[in-house]
Amino acid sequence: MIDVSVLSKLIDKQLKADPLFNECENLGTYMAFDNEPSLSIPKNKRILLPKIHNEKLTFHLNENKFKKNKFGIEEPVNDDIFPINDIHLILIPLIAFNIDLYRIGYGGGYYDKTLEHISKISAGPKLWGIGYDFQMVDINFQDKFDIRLDKVITEKNIYV
Repeated sequence: MIDVSVLSKLIDKQLKADPLFNECENLGTYMAFDNEPSLSIPKNKRILLPKIHNEKLTFHLNENKFKKNKFGIEEPVNDDIFPINDIHLILIPLIAFNIDLYRIGYGGGYYDKTLEHISKISAGPKLWGIGYDFQMVDINFQDKFDIRLDKVITEKNIYV
């Protein structure tokens, strides 16, 4: 059994040591679901949370009002869409990842569909996977629809 709170604090420590994380103002992140790392985001950030909309994700300012989506994941009630190109950094949960910085999520492909054009331009947000070290696998599972992350942060390592 993993201790999510202990591992989450170690991931927080890794994040808070990173200059880009500290400098970014507009931060896309996620609502922890199941055993995903539960992050402690500093109050000086504009927190933007994803919402499933037409098989893609839209990001919305966190106003601490939520409703559960069809998967039981809390989403912001706020319908005002924040421009994705104005987000500096997006933290993305994962189920598994490989050394080439590709991730496996829950299988809906929402992040991949939403961010496929972003990952090809340098002006878009940086994409960081957040997970546990034991989620790293030795398999090249990616296909042409998968986006590559800029880095993956775990409780033990930062993969770039």
